Amino acid sequence: MAGNAIRNDHSEVAELLASIVGAPNVSRTPRDLMAAGLPLGPGEVSDARAWLVRPGSAAEIAELVRLCGARGLTVTPIGTVSRKRSGTKTSQARVIIDLKRMTHVLHLDETSLVVHAQAGLVGLRLEELLLPRGLTIGDYPPAVLRSSLGGLVSVRTPGKSSPRHGFLADAVLGVTAVLPSGRTIHTRVAPRRASGPNLASALIGSEGTLGIVTAVVLRIHRRSEARLLAAFRFPSIDSAVASVTLALRADVRPSAVRVYDGAEGRVHLGSDASNAEEAIVTLCTSGPSELATVERDIYADLARGLGGTPLGSAPAEIWWRRRSGHTLPGPVPPPPALEIAAPPSRLVPVYQAVVNAARHAQRDARAHISRFDDDGACIFVTLLDGDRPDPAGPARSDVERAVRDAGGFLVGERDQELAPYFMALRKELDPSAILNPEVLDSSR
Repeated sequence: MAGNAIRNDHSEVAELLASIVGAPNVSRTPRDLMAAGLPLGPGEVSDARAWLVRPGSAAEIAELVRLCGARGLTVTPIGTVSRKRSGTKTSQARVIIDLKRMTHVLHLDETSLVVHAQAGLVGLRLEELLLPRGLTIGDYPPAVLRSSLGGLVSVRTPGKSSPRHGFLADAVLGVTAVLPSGRTIHTRVAPRRASGPNLASALIGSEGTLGIVTAVVLRIHRRSEARLLAAFRFPSIDSAVASVTLALRADVRPSAVRVYDGAEGRVHLGSDASNAEEAIVTLCTSGPSELATVERDIYADLARGLGGTPLGSAPAEIWWRRRSGHTLPGPVPPPPALEIAAPPSRLVPVYQAVVNAARHAQRDARAHISRFDDDGACIFVTLLDGDRPDPAGPARSDVERAVRDAGGFLVGERDQELAPYFMALRKELDPSAILNPEVLDSSR
């Protein structure tokens, strides 16, 4: 077929792409394709029907998408590629659209506390630009902000939240995006009481399947005047979690808070931090000095009422420095094997189910709970065979089953009940399935 001949003609497609973005911004080198997340084995590069392009504007992206639609090429948008692709190989020819050239701040309104920036700008870089003006995106973990703005809004995960500033997705006031048809849309930025349906909500979390986000308008914040750290030891994980949920219910809004079980506390905070039955809470309150002090003191009163013992700021300093990306003496704790989301009432039952399921499989589990908000928190679990991390061992499937039975949710799993509705919307916007066809596809 003629279509297949066009798709296989590497030089012709490269010339068409170069006519849009310029020849220096088109690549088929193995290094670039693999860095973009394309799974290639030895000897596959020369046969790979894939091109990496680096557009410099939304208009170029729109033209690229229209070209791909006409030529039967699929489109994969990428930013920092901090989130690994599944590794599924496909015979479909594709164009990978790399947004790293699109890194400009388009407008900053210091009165309304709003910033408009291109989607290729990395969150940490935006933080650096806001810092001299006493501004910030919010109290989100620096590890989260290593993604591009496009990636931050296109992939919805529980980690992009803080008790003080809420979910990052809720800070999105508007987006510019290129739809599968090649049409560019700008969602309205207006006070919410003056807006109709918010089209940005459909694009947020859609992972580039409904449109390619090219720019974002974000609510930002004043940088905190004070930041106070505290730590408390509790007789059990139950009392530690209860202290945090009670504090949130009392409208205490810390920048961040974490609960360690006894084993996790010893690994992260020092061998004398706690025994096996105890738990540690580390807390950071921030804002104007008076507010940060009042919120810290309210939490301290709640903690003491539940048997909490103040430990001073030293353990919290260790936690905060590691959270901020600083290197500390000693071994680095291994990454967790599982990330679990649970509502407030199910945090402790899910944690206990994890520990019991691991024990039944003759393994150990330790955990910390963080990223609290009014909807719950995330439980980060490390599975162990003795002292050795065992993330893919025999306990994993039992633990995952126990999590579901106890009312928890494995982060990254899709709600299959909603899948038919999403696929119907996707088919309406992208009938030819050119945008990220391998992502969020319930049929695969």
